[in-house]
Amino acid sequence: MRRLPASLVAVALCLLAPLAAPALQPTFASIAGERFDAWDTDKDGLLSGGEVDVLCIDPQVKSEEAAAVASIKRIIRSGRYAVPPLTRGYLTTPAPSGRPGPRADADRQDSGEVAAPTPGTPALRTPNFQSSFASSVRRIRSTKRDLFADDTPDLDRCRQGPLGNCYFVASIGAAVHRDPASVTSMINPREDGSYLVRFANSQTVTVPALTDAELALSGTTGDEGLWLPVLEKALGLLRIDANPERYTTRTATDAIANGGSTSTIIRMITNHQTARITLKRRPRSTEKGPDGKPIELPPVPAGDPADLAGKVRADVADAIREQRLVACSTGVESLPPGISPKHAYAVIGMSQEADTLTLWNPHGNTVRPKGEPGPTNGYPTRAGVFTLPISEFITIFSGVVIETDAPAPKPKPAPASN
Repeated sequence: MRRLPASLVAVALCLLAPLAAPALQPTFASIAGERFDAWDTDKDGLLSGGEVDVLCIDPQVKSEEAAAVASIKRIIRSGRYAVPPLTRGYLTTPAPSGRPGPRADADRQDSGEVAAPTPGTPALRTPNFQSSFASSVRRIRSTKRDLFADDTPDLDRCRQGPLGNCYFVASIGAAVHRDPASVTSMINPREDGSYLVRFANSQTVTVPALTDAELALSGTTGDEGLWLPVLEKALGLLRIDANPERYTTRTATDAIANGGSTSTIIRMITNHQTARITLKRRPRSTEKGPDGKPIELPPVPAGDPADLAGKVRADVADAIREQRLVACSTGVESLPPGISPKHAYAVIGMSQEADTLTLWNPHGNTVRPKGEPGPTNGYPTRAGVFTLPISEFITIFSGVVIETDAPAPKPKPAPASN
């Protein structure tokens, strides 16, 4: 047999080597083990919440390391997981296969408000940092770093991230659907990579360039650019400036992660007052539970259903005709499949002929009802958009917020810094 020249053999081995031994992809555990000493700045052997916060806003923490940091932040912030002290040993122990991961909860929080455990409630879950890490890596890698991919941002791939800020995303979504230019005009990029954000009520804030960890912790527009996470960070910074004693965190996302009001956001982005249609109310209870607190009774209609439906028809029709923003929200009771409790939605359309409303869910979900569409089986939903009869809307949702023509009051100035 004729031998090949040694040079050809060497070339062949070089070409085949990558196929024979593919490079190992980093895991959460491997990154935590490699970087733990650098993360643990006070050298006490524990990773504190403050140390995680500093890492989240450090622009030098990038890519997979940023994804690992973000996954820790998402889990400890959610309050839904039993998290022991964050030692090197704990963070570098891989999750057993089959352990439920945090992705569903971390990516789909509704209000962000998590009550303390009470007797009889399910135990907190065990976190799977690797699952959260993988989700964060996808978010960081897929985010387009332009501010706006084009001049007309839309809702097609706009999604609420792992923050309890549906109130903000729903309101911004309503504005994007009504007039994309009203949103693009809020943000002005600066030469140093920061952004000057000015809301319609004249509140202005300079937003530093987003870090990779912040991208993993924020909402996304898919391939539409950074405009949503920039606006989220702007709101967080304004909240911290206005109430520094309450928001002691160093991460702006923390300041918007635990719920808020669509009324407040609509006033910020339109400089107009809002009106509310209350569809449900919760009766006061005279009975108390084992904890001594009043037992919560199920909500009841806030009035005659026919009257409530008539008011929704009239007021929402006027608002949409006059291009004013409309949002709505749900309570905590059982809801149709695909409709989340304690969640905010944008009202983006109305058909008077069909007597229906069209809504947008900031989760951007998809629903294919198994059976007749309606309260039992849910409503056909694509990219968060679905349509339902007004007669059913008033039984499912708890309230509607509508932009008016009246000027909003001026916001209170932030306290002077020392």
